[in-house]
Amino acid sequence: MGDKRYYGVDIGGTSVKIGLFEGAALQKSWSVPTDTSDGGRNILRDIAASLPGPADGAALAVPGAVLPDGTVNRCVNLGWGVCRPTDQFTALTGIPCRVLNDANAAALGEQRLGGGRGYQDVLFVALGTGVGSGVVLGGKVRSGARGTAGEIGHLCMDPDDTKAQCSCGLTGCLETYCSATGVVRLAALAGRPGLTCKQVFDAAAAGDETLGAVVDRSCGILGRGIAAACALIDPEAVVLGGGVALAGEFFRAKVQRAFERHCFHACQGTEISLATLGSDAGMYGTALYAME
Repeated sequence: MGDKRYYGVDIGGTSVKIGLFEGAALQKSWSVPTDTSDGGRNILRDIAASLPGPADGAALAVPGAVLPDGTVNRCVNLGWGVCRPTDQFTALTGIPCRVLNDANAAALGEQRLGGGRGYQDVLFVALGTGVGSGVVLGGKVRSGARGTAGEIGHLCMDPDDTKAQCSCGLTGCLETYCSATGVVRLAALAGRPGLTCKQVFDAAAAGDETLGAVVDRSCGILGRGIAAACALIDPEAVVLGGGVALAGEFFRAKVQRAFERHCFHACQGTEISLATLGSDAGMYGTALYAME
């Protein structure tokens, strides 16, 4: 009898990445557009229609909080309210299904197969348009009582910074300084509007003093936020992913130095590394979650 088959499904706001796995080996991957019309009612139907056949299990990664019982507490980017997508997926396909937050899925993928490989306790931080994060302890994803464990992006770094309005409704969240959007915002405040996050980092690396100060501030706040998180969960390693982390070692080293300045002394030496799975991390993570 051959290896069991699993689907790993990472549902994003514009596309869905799907992988077919036999055992832990990826056999093929593909994507379908995310149809957010009509409250996202067609998303799971489109996924089901794309599957090449039956499987022993599947898992879905979604951009929202997931409660321990599998209830999804809203996915604004998909048009979903409170729902149980696993029930619909299984009804459509006959395949047993689990669900987890997309950052948690990426965290699991990176911990098992990527930048956190070899460690059992990992904090994963994804720095893109926003800041997502996930916690893996003892080799297992830990999502918390309300599905928000590890949400480092909403650590309040400066509640009095009224210019740092976060999408969550608060001010001074780490996300407003350390996401790609946050870096661009800081550059505009420094008198350099209209730049992309990549342009800011490239110019800083090339010696631009104004944008160098912007990058230093962003990386300093990120390092301080990671230090606070590590004081709580004490991971063996921290893995940085997302578009901002594409700035590579220039970025990673600044965050590591800031972390060392601010961390509890017992956490010094915690490795901060770069993610290696890229946009496939969530797809791998969901497949691994389905296999558990």
